[in-house]
Amino acid sequence: MLEDKVDQHAAVVDKYDDPIADYQMVTTDYVLRPIANQTTGAFTITLPPVADAKGRWYSIVARTADVGNTITIEDHDNDSECWGGDLTLNGKCDRALLYSDGLTWHVYSTLTFSDTAAPSTAAPTTAVATTAVPTTNPA
Repeated sequence: MLEDKVDQHAAVVDKYDDPIADYQMVTTDYVLRPIANQTTGAFTITLPPVADAKGRWYSIVARTADVGNTITIEDHDNDSECWGGDLTLNGKCDRALLYSDGLTWHVYSTLTFSDTAAPSTAAPTTAVATTAVPTTNPA
């Protein structure tokens, strides 16, 4: 039941994984910080099965990546309805926030930094959203 998955929100996320090679996510891999560089090369992160991940959010932020050393995010065995295609992270701090409703992976947002320098602590001004984020008008 979807209600059972709400427990994720009550748990403190105190761990993350930082893959450096092809990586098959499990349902408890809520936070990934992959590293793709000249040593690791390009690799693929495969999301957990969409039905098993129902009601859960997943955050993936590239610690290191570039156009030659990319991180590809794919669904598990094409199990997601209407999967729009694999996501590619090819810059430091490129990120994706994904949600599973049990049938489809929703890419809530992806963000690509056009500046390859390390981000500052100030609000980013060089970021370009690649997927529109729905907004609501407060009543």
